[in-house]
Amino acid sequence: MLSSCDSRRATLAILAVTMASFGFGWVQNAFHPVGGPISLAKILWLNLALLVFYVVPFWLWRDVGLEPQARSIFGWVFASFSVRAPFELCIIYLTRWWRCEYGIAHDLFTLLLVSWLTWRWIGTTRSRPSAATIFIPLLQVTLIVEMFMAWEFHKVASPATGIYFAAPTAAFSLVNRASWLAVVVLYPALAWLLWKSRRYET
Repeated sequence: MLSSCDSRRATLAILAVTMASFGFGWVQNAFHPVGGPISLAKILWLNLALLVFYVVPFWLWRDVGLEPQARSIFGWVFASFSVRAPFELCIIYLTRWWRCEYGIAHDLFTLLLVSWLTWRWIGTTRSRPSAATIFIPLLQVTLIVEMFMAWEFHKVASPATGIYFAAPTAAFSLVNRASWLAVVVLYPALAWLLWKSRRYET
């Protein structure tokens, strides 16, 4: 199981990522580097995505209290996004070749991979509910929402022009409204998950 020390480290990781997300948003809006300004809704969504795609999967992957098949699901999720991150960042900040379709394709691949691995795991397990079983649906929903917002973003702006983030402007009103709706629903769901998972540590 995760020890209390591990839980504290996970909490510190969440706080660190959240601070970094808001710091990134401040830099984008104050100094206007490549990518353009970013709305508060998108800062919150970026932070949520980092938590759901990196921090929590890593945490669950390391939880020796979970079944090996469950742990492997989160190991694959963490690996999938860890491979994507350096490629995407290099393409975004060194070139203007990134396209929303690339991110959508990766999200779809990860969603299908998670769904297949989960189907295999659920078909063979008889264990009681765990943090894994309550996090997987949240992960899948987040991937679907991410694909939807990327698709809507590409209708308004293109990374080819150096615009990577939704600004708080009328042009991005739909994307920002969708982001607000998503964070209002998914942040409480993630908080509930983290609280609920503490019950499975004992």
